Amino acid sequence: MGDFIEEATELARPFDEPEKVWPLYGVNNKAGVFLNSHQKGESFNAPYKRIRKDWFFHNPTRCNVGSLGIVPEVSADAITSPEYQVWRIKDNPADPMLPGFLAVLIQTPFFIDLVQFNRVGGVKQRMYTENLCQLRIPYIPVSEQRKYAASREKALAELTEAQARLVRVRKEVEAMILGTKPVVV
Repeated sequence: MGDFIEEATELARPFDEPEKVWPLYGVNNKAGVFLNSHQKGESFNAPYKRIRKDWFFHNPTRCNVGSLGIVPEVSADAITSPEYQVWRIKDNPADPMLPGFLAVLIQTPFFIDLVQFNRVGGVKQRMYTENLCQLRIPYIPVSEQRKYAASREKALAELTEAQARLVRVRKEVEAMILGTKPVVV
């Protein structure tokens, strides 16, 4: 992995802007990277890490269960916990790694097993970016990476549409229950 990724630590000091509301992102093994909350600068007591679209981050104590993810489109002031490991793809024209492909790779059982085996620590094992860089992964040609990245994008678009459809259907069912929409038999 070290041929393709590097640590990306840019610190933000939210407490220096006490009235500003900051978008705070988290990561889990279900949603990947997600908007966790908005917090005023006054509620922070430490620097946090900035994140950017197509960067990645993970929870060092939970990455063995898949708490790794790619950063979606976020605002310029998006931040995450200083405890998380933030990394990005290196600019490597000879052997490029596409963000969409890497987003697929890090969620595979193969990759999660590599993480599980390579964590460090005695009591509470962790995976730091430097350990992640030591993982050996096969290189897939860019043409193949594009196929997987495109399939991921298509699946995400279909998921977004399905979620919107679910919201509409729930509203319709609620309207039928409340009697504001007739029940069609």
